[in-house]
Amino acid sequence: MHNSRILTIKFILILFSFLNANYNHGYNSSVKQFDYYDSIYTKATDLIKNDKLEKSIMLLKEIISKQRTYQKNDDILIMNANYDLGQIYLSRLGDYNKAVIQFEQIYNNVYSGYEKEVQGSNKKNLIELKEKSLFMLGYVFHNHLGNFTLAQNYYNTFLSKFPNSDLSSSVEYELNMINAAVKNFNK
Repeated sequence: MHNSRILTIKFILILFSFLNANYNHGYNSSVKQFDYYDSIYTKATDLIKNDKLEKSIMLLKEIISKQRTYQKNDDILIMNANYDLGQIYLSRLGDYNKAVIQFEQIYNNVYSGYEKEVQGSNKKNLIELKEKSLFMLGYVFHNHLGNFTLAQNYYNTFLSKFPNSDLSSSVEYELNMINAAVKNFNK
């Protein structure tokens, strides 16, 4: 009886050691993977600054397509990649529909619990990304796609969600421009 208890205890200890080793290995693997994607993000932002857009788009898409680990650093990294890709499509390539897709991805995400956390000075936090993406959606629909209804919806949502934002006066200006254009059209 005593020998069987000793064997059982040894078995449990060996099993625990095995499980612990696998858990730690998975964590280390996750950290290494994040470091890899973080370095890709840094490289992509450097390429954007040097107008090497094709390569930066490829790297940003690689980050966006990575499998989520549901770790806050990963989610923030992916959302920053979406935002930068949206900015490239909007400002550099004039592909407004692709820009909208990226900004909607950020605005419609459900990540929560770390809205104000950010792990690097070259990245925006989730609240800032949501705020800027919502503004950009209104801006693109108003100024580039000519869909005043959607622009108004995004701008009004912006004012209700971010009433104290630095961008609020710009949103109010854009709404006034839309209202004036609609009024002139109806004359």
